Amino acid sequence: MNSPKKGISHMEEKTAKGVDLKEIANLCKRRGFIFQSSEIYGGIGSVWDYGPLGIELKKQVKEEWWKSMIYRRDDIEGLDAAILMNPNVWKASGHVGSFADMMVDCKSCKKRFRIDHVKGDKCP
Repeated sequence: MNSPKKGISHMEEKTAKGVDLKEIANLCKRRGFIFQSSEIYGGIGSVWDYGPLGIELKKQVKEEWWKSMIYRRDDIEGLDAAILMNPNVWKASGHVGSFADMMVDCKSCKKRFRIDHVKGDKCP
């Protein structure tokens, strides 16, 4: 699980209870839940394939989510739409032209960060 970027990978972070996320990912790989996509060819950062157990877990999570969000509510209908769409759909939804992440510039390191990734007034 090599990070394509230098510095700390998101997989090196600790959970709230101090468990290393890299350890969790390695356990999931050993147990057949996930595998790094294209791993035998060097892999792709942050892209995972599901193994036999991962497929089953993903299916069950999706089914439970669907039950709680669609079947148990009267104000929501289900839709499984394609990701590839006519560009007019993206324009009508506001994703083209007006969609932007709020950014902030760090005066110390001269880098730009998404504002939701900055905690307080410290450079990430």
